[in-house]
Amino acid sequence: MSFASRYRGSELTIMVKLISIFGVVEACQMRELFSHLGDKQYSKIMSRLHQEGMLYILPDAEHLASNRLSVNKVNWDDSVASFWALISIKDSIQDFCAGEMPAILTVSTGEFDCDIIPVNDKALALINDTCFELPSNVRRLLVVRSFDAAAGIERRFRNDFVIVVGKDGVTGSYEL
Repeated sequence: MSFASRYRGSELTIMVKLISIFGVVEACQMRELFSHLGDKQYSKIMSRLHQEGMLYILPDAEHLASNRLSVNKVNWDDSVASFWALISIKDSIQDFCAGEMPAILTVSTGEFDCDIIPVNDKALALINDTCFELPSNVRRLLVVRSFDAAAGIERRFRNDFVIVVGKDGVTGSYEL
């Protein structure tokens, strides 16, 4: 079942949930995720979220945040890159929730669970320390901006994937 058919009619709730989890995303990403909505319907939802204080539109009008405080507390690059990873698997999503560190998001696809994990220098030690604590059937989607950033990742025997994200979305995915 596609993302559109699974969440049709619940878009406002899903947007609030996602922006709360990610903190900051690009406006074009949210539009891409909800591409099944017409422009008028999408604009109406975004206006309502903004008016009710559930969405903060940054002055650059290119980023959306859950609130003004999250703008300074969230690693923008990690959030944006991880959101691109989410978009790349959107039609597999059955359910999702906030992830347990170092994961931003945990997604259930029905067949397996995936942790979307941004890789950066600060998180690398935690990623490696927790790699064998996860059940072996949980897929780690390790989000990087370049494949070289995956060099320090301690890999498990299976279910570890690197998602390489460019400026405009996912450019490739590889099993480690």
